[in-house]
Formats: sequence, structure tokens, C-alpha cells
Amino acid sequence: MKCDSCREREATVHQTYIVGEAVTHINLCGVCFEASAPAKACDLHTALQIGCRYCGGKPYTGNSHSFGVNGSVGLSFTCKACADEYFRFLRRKVPGFGEPDPTPEQIAEMAGHDMTSVLREADEHMKQWSAERES
Repeated sequence: MKCDSCREREATVHQTYIVGEAVTHINLCGVCFEASAPAKACDLHTALQIGCRYCGGKPYTGNSHSFGVNGSVGLSFTCKACADEYFRFLRRKVPGFGEPDPTPEQIAEMAGHDMTSVLREADEHMKQWSAERES
């Protein structure tokens, strides 16, 4: 998938925002991400070195999350296997999540969920799923 900004490099940072009924997907390469959000990008190099936030595997896709102290936003990556399981879990909990062109019904369904709780549940699921996968 190409970067939404430069349309030249491969997108490595993928974000989905849900505000009311509006769903926005942003896919950026590392260069455009750093240019658009320097405060978040300061940890890009570190996040890439750490690898997958669940298993330490090779980074495949990145996202920001607000599970930090005082709601601070952090950047992390997941490997392909963990990304697939993470989004499988989210789509099971919130049908239509991550769809490129969600229907009005899917948008209404997504808006009816407490996404903070769903994302926390997904994070807990992934920690357990990764631990079971490694053993």
C-alpha cells in the first residue's frame, strides 16, 4: 500500500480515527509520518528497533495507542501474524472496523461501541494470544 501523502513510498504507519460518525484511515510512510507528527515520530526509530509490541517479531505495521501514562500517545509496531490476529479480533467485536469504505450501517455500529474499551480488550487478548503462541 502506497503512502497517502507522497504516493511513492510504502506505507508503514496505519491509523484509523473514529470521530462521531466519521471514519478516517491514514496510511503514511515513515518519512511523511515524521514530517506530519514530529512529536510522535521521535519514538519511531525506537519502536522499529523493538519490533512487534506483542512478540518482538519483525515490524509489519505500526499504530499509535494511548495506553501510556496520563493518556499519552505511543507508537508501536506489530508483526504480520499479530496484526492479522489483532484486526481479526477487532472485526469480530466491531463489524466493519478497518473497512476502506464502511457502509452507513457499519459506521453507526462502530459509533455505538466504546472504542477505548474495545481497544483495551484487544490489547489484553493480544498479550494472551502471543504468550500462548510462543509456548
